[in-house]
Amino acid sequence: MTNPPTTTPVASGNSTAAPTTTPVASGNSTAAQTLATSATATTGKGTNPLVIKGYRFFDSVTGEYVGMRGVNYYPRTNTGALDANNLDLFSDKFKHIWERDLPQFAALNANSIRLYAVDADANHDEFMCALQSLGIYVLVDLGSSCQGCEITADKAPTCYPASYKQRGEKIIKAFSKYDNVLGFSGGNEINHRTGGNPPQWNAPCQKKFVRDMRAFIKSCPSMRQIPVGLVMADTSRPENAKYYNCRTDPNDKLENAEWYGINVYVHCDDINDPTKAAGFNLLRDDFESYDYSIPVILTEFGCTAPSFPTLDGYEAQRTFHDAKWMNTKEYSHVFNGGFAFEYSTENANSKSTSEFPFKKFGPQNYGLGYLTPEDCDDVDVKCSFKRFPNFDSLADAYKATDNSGEPTLSTFTVEANRKDPTACPAQFPKLKDLTWAGDSQDSIACPTEGRFQCPNVPLNLQITAVESAEAEGSASSGAGTKKEEAGSDSEKSENSQDDSEGEEPPAEEDGEATEETGSNGNASAKPSAQKDKSGASGYGSQSDLRPGNAPAPSSSSTLGGSTVATAVCLSALFVALM
Repeated sequence: MTNPPTTTPVASGNSTAAPTTTPVASGNSTAAQTLATSATATTGKGTNPLVIKGYRFFDSVTGEYVGMRGVNYYPRTNTGALDANNLDLFSDKFKHIWERDLPQFAALNANSIRLYAVDADANHDEFMCALQSLGIYVLVDLGSSCQGCEITADKAPTCYPASYKQRGEKIIKAFSKYDNVLGFSGGNEINHRTGGNPPQWNAPCQKKFVRDMRAFIKSCPSMRQIPVGLVMADTSRPENAKYYNCRTDPNDKLENAEWYGINVYVHCDDINDPTKAAGFNLLRDDFESYDYSIPVILTEFGCTAPSFPTLDGYEAQRTFHDAKWMNTKEYSHVFNGGFAFEYSTENANSKSTSEFPFKKFGPQNYGLGYLTPEDCDDVDVKCSFKRFPNFDSLADAYKATDNSGEPTLSTFTVEANRKDPTACPAQFPKLKDLTWAGDSQDSIACPTEGRFQCPNVPLNLQITAVESAEAEGSASSGAGTKKEEAGSDSEKSENSQDDSEGEEPPAEEDGEATEETGSNGNASAKPSAQKDKSGASGYGSQSDLRPGNAPAPSSSSTLGGSTVATAVCLSALFVALM
């Protein structure tokens, strides 16, 4: 779907060598101090870092299962310079935009949002802390449509530019300090950029990038081991799903993704009986048949179709029954929740078929609301958010979510047939048989700041050791378990630094919408992506996540003028089921 733009420069990082312990940042930046008194950030809910056991996400402190109730967030304006793709609208500079939308996330009963593109050089402390105070997690994409900032349409291995490796590491370095980052995405829908070739055309590039990012995180003892996955369009469903959860080198435990995201538009009517939702059930049954060992996230869902009802004068208002189903027991053993597409209708994409104020059905009218007035640019003319009726439908679906009967971190047992990665499809090459440009490039320095303590949320000093997972002999925990090798010398961080900076070029034009068939057989136009979206119909991909870590000693850190003892190495917060 539409990938929020990033026209800001790629971060340069610093050359300080990684420490052996993980200090907690005091939150003394101007942005953080401003946030401490912000009216939008006084709830102080907080977000415990998430861990993965098998194919499920859990709260690392309470042990509760966490299914995503999310929304894809990109508040693109109707006109002006911010009416573009792949901008980072989430930094302190754009506080007037995202601060407006915080109450809407809470009203949606959302617990997570997904960002398509970010700038590692910008400061995101206020934004991330404001979300923490609301109990909201963030899925961060590492790609963008700028030159050298993504997996391309070239054949592997050319499709993976070395510059993308550095970009990914810089974003990880910048965002790993936030407790509410639930995962990093290695890219969005690269399977729509194959030029009509089969998935193996450029999929090895995506797989290698995920492996490189996992290796970088693994090499940094100062960094929380945040899981890396990827997001795929719903095409070549079994091939993509199996490939990204397999290891072309059985001895390389970093090769498979740690979670798998699939952008899927299959429930395209108002059927409210889940037993009759053919497309949605087929999606579940397919993934169930793959014996998937990592979490699957519906990273985009929310089909548009004229068959949905007219409400309050707005045609084709989605009823979001699938948003409720995905977190019920009939589906949660396969899906780990998902993200509705999208927060606000993008005028640039929708106006050709559904003009402002978007009362008529349009295949690109995916918003839960829209920005008004029509000429707002959030520079000279302030935008306001107006809800569509389907906003309330999604909010009701998310509110109805009841995870009280789900197993907890300590009681959950991984099914025997889902403990191992899948077998690799035969047509895909081995990663080690290709020559990669990035292998000759040293990784950037590990961060010195291991964790940022937001001033507006409770201090959390807990680190969870997962005895139940250890007892099964299949997971590493924070209590001193083995640490995976980060890979070959060329893939390990040498604590060196490339200080080059690059201005991202203007955002590309939005791609064409693609047709996908819903559960009732109707085609639903799919939103344009961050990159180009040539239309391929069929099934989809999934999302893979799975981390591993080792604990670090504790240290003391000044927080808001007081000294607190803090458990420093939050790399121990993630569970890797090997």
